Amino acid sequence: MSKAQLTAFVAKVEADPALKALVVAALSPQDVVEIAHARGNTFTAATWSRHLRG
Repeated sequence: MSKAQLTAFVAKVEADPALKALVVAALSPQDVVEIAHARGNTFTAATWSRHLRG
């Protein structure tokens, strides 16, 4: 579930410049998790970190 939620959130980020700016300005993976959660997506900080590492 977390991977699907991450994929959906990344699609939202790519489609919304304001959301992308929020994610870029986030100070930690947990900040990104909270931004995503507020928009209906749930994944962990570890999942986000793995995504960044590719």
